[in-house]
Amino acid sequence: MSSHAPEPSPRRSRRWFLKGLLGAGGLAAAGYGVDKLLPRTLCRPGEWHGPVTDHFDGTFFYNTEPHVPYSTSSLLTWCRDRFSKGVYPELAERACTPQLAPAVQGRDWEITMVNHSTMLIRLGGRNILTDPVFSDYTSPVQGFGPRRRRPPGLTWDELPHIDVCLLTHDHYDHFDVPSLRRLQERDQPLFLLPLGLKSLLEYHCGPCRAAELDWWHAVEESGLRITATPAHHWSNRYRTPHTRNRSLWCGFWIAAPAGPSVYYAGDTARTAWFAQIRRRLGRADVALLPIGQYRPEWIRQNHTSPADAVEAFATLQPRCAIACHFGTWQLANEGYQETLDDLAAALKAHGIPPAQFTAPDNGQTLRGTCGA
Repeated sequence: MSSHAPEPSPRRSRRWFLKGLLGAGGLAAAGYGVDKLLPRTLCRPGEWHGPVTDHFDGTFFYNTEPHVPYSTSSLLTWCRDRFSKGVYPELAERACTPQLAPAVQGRDWEITMVNHSTMLIRLGGRNILTDPVFSDYTSPVQGFGPRRRRPPGLTWDELPHIDVCLLTHDHYDHFDVPSLRRLQERDQPLFLLPLGLKSLLEYHCGPCRAAELDWWHAVEESGLRITATPAHHWSNRYRTPHTRNRSLWCGFWIAAPAGPSVYYAGDTARTAWFAQIRRRLGRADVALLPIGQYRPEWIRQNHTSPADAVEAFATLQPRCAIACHFGTWQLANEGYQETLDDLAAALKAHGIPPAQFTAPDNGQTLRGTCGA
């Protein structure tokens, strides 16, 4: 008797082929459906309808300086180069305990680093929160994407009532839906955001007190004058070109009458806008400048490295600067200590005392006085 297994019949082979074909077709159809669904739900963009300007063509916003947008190939390159990432140590507990004053009035200012670009700014008797992100992942779905390496410098219980929330653009490390929902439910602050972001905010959070601003436009709120400032960046919450740059990006200038002024750059690359901001708005008491997400070089085309931030400091000439956009999520390939070392080297090269440009840890509180 032969020990060889019987050869499959042609009919059986055809059945397996058809099953495989149907399975592949089903996966393709599901992927297509998800690809169409995500930009309408979890990953939807903002939207703006208004007149054409020097940075809006009627549908999309754009930078007025040469700009290299990210692409799918850029993402693949980033994934390929992940083995070259620097070290980002994890901390289970925060290294600094915030020291909040009972109130901040008159000529004084107080700023506490929460994490990344989330800063608690207190001046003129008001509490202002920038780009709040308290989630563990900078992603549309928790459990996926860049993971938190350090706890927030302020817990929700420690966070004082927020009067104004500043949102600079729609990227997940700046526009975190769970945090925004919680803030709206708790405090109902005034949300100030660039053109096109109100529709996205209200899609996720319901009706809000919100004002959309174009570059150089300002609002008066409780004695503060807050101006949206230009930045060199982009917006997108999904991978497709038609969802990119549907809302604007910006920084903010906060000024108290006869009191301090704070410039928050948001997310930006090195840009000629810094010189215009200095000419039009004056000298800030403190500038919050991003220093992270700059390696490899193609990422730096849309972000400021520590060296770029120090050049911005020299152009803006604030009385002091506080670094942000680093230290909590590893969103590029540079390591945590590498970022601090690069900042120290750039300050030394420009002859700027380290005390004038601080890179705080989460939870660290800094204070100053207008003109000092």
